[in-house]
Amino acid sequence: MRRLPLIVFLILLVMTVTSSVAGYDRARRSLDTDLVQALSLTIKVKGYERMKQDSIKAYRLLVSSSPSVEGKVLTIEDPVFQQHIQTEALRSKAFIAYHITPDDDDFDVKMEGRADFSMAFVWSMSDQRLSFLLCLGTVLSLLLAIKTKKAAAVEMPVMSLHLTPMQEQLMEMFMKAPGHRLTKQEICDALWPNKENAAETLYTTIRRLRNELHEASDWEIASERGKSYELKKKQEVCRTSDNGTGKLTFD
Repeated sequence: MRRLPLIVFLILLVMTVTSSVAGYDRARRSLDTDLVQALSLTIKVKGYERMKQDSIKAYRLLVSSSPSVEGKVLTIEDPVFQQHIQTEALRSKAFIAYHITPDDDDFDVKMEGRADFSMAFVWSMSDQRLSFLLCLGTVLSLLLAIKTKKAAAVEMPVMSLHLTPMQEQLMEMFMKAPGHRLTKQEICDALWPNKENAAETLYTTIRRLRNELHEASDWEIASERGKSYELKKKQEVCRTSDNGTGKLTFD
């Protein structure tokens, strides 16, 4: 059970990353679809042949002034193309890429809608609300895991003692019990459920466990005579005799 917060943290972390990546992919596909649709509308409005001839003219001018341009992709910021883009933030980043290849006496022209944007831009356009909620849960689970680990660190000196299986089971019961307090009946029911009179066995187990703790730890077991036992730090234990007032004392 102590590892449960850590397991929950890891699960939430994976879910957060997965959700964020999925949101990013959806946004990227949406932007790509927007570019394709804008190009299709632009071709419908301006006409493929007109766009082809305009791109060839621009290509020839560039090649004549700079021969190194030949064979490269020609990019043109087309206002009509940009106007047909639905995503307003994408318009200023969008352009048409023309792949122009000489083909005998003519040119083979292929058009592609593109945009110059970064991963950060795509992420900002994505819906990350679920990822944010999962991230918040991840942080909370991490804090719980750290808290649980600190609590376990406090228990470590006790649990590292060389105890018999019965003593170790009793120690685990103390550690899990609220306030580290157990009644005699709770102990007997858990450790010796089929034994009619387990009181003597209980006293012997408690006495031996006390001796072990006294020699190798800073913990002690205090008892409220006839009622319960409590695992406490030595400095917290009240060493008084039982005079009927109900104060804690050692048997």
